[in-house]
Amino acid sequence: MPLQFTILTKSEDGPCLYWCTGAGESLQAVADTLRREECPHTLIACQSADWNRDYSPWPAPPVFGKQGFAGQGEQTLAKIRAFFTQDGAAERPRAIGGYSLAGLFSLWALSQDAGFAGAASCSGSLWYPGWAEYAAQARYPQGSCVYLSLGEREERARNAALARVGDATRAQYAALLADAGIEDTTLVWHPGGHFDQPDARMIAGLAWLLKKL
Repeated sequence: MPLQFTILTKSEDGPCLYWCTGAGESLQAVADTLRREECPHTLIACQSADWNRDYSPWPAPPVFGKQGFAGQGEQTLAKIRAFFTQDGAAERPRAIGGYSLAGLFSLWALSQDAGFAGAASCSGSLWYPGWAEYAAQARYPQGSCVYLSLGEREERARNAALARVGDATRAQYAALLADAGIEDTTLVWHPGGHFDQPDARMIAGLAWLLKKL
């Protein structure tokens, strides 16, 4: 199933937010809540039926279960950029955000200088193999804004790879603070584990971007 785009909120003003998420998910509740921020914006859901394929920036072996990561992030980013011609944003700023692996993908997409001015990585999979090395040398567009969040219990995972997420997120935040291109960044710690209130965490990240762009 190819990547699907759904325009959830349309405005002639304000930033255009690309929300990377899954296929078949209920999206309207997030869009309705974000609309209450009273900041004009356009919200576009990019829905993938295969997160491990579409949101992985490069191939990697499985870290849990049997499914590895196909590393087709470049193809996904190309499809998102192609959709720019339809989003009506023109010269308005664009930002990208996502949860879990889609959060990692959003950070990577921003670092590719793909036309985004900000990213929200909510409970992002910064444990991803090779990400620490990539993040240490990645640079972001001048004046960009980055939102990071993580659940307080996520680094207590039994899986050794997943348990690296706390230190990886702290290191990412430190690198962003040191990056001269970053205009503003924040790291928010939420109560709970990875699967606690993902919609609320996503809304918080997108709302932060709305106020910064």
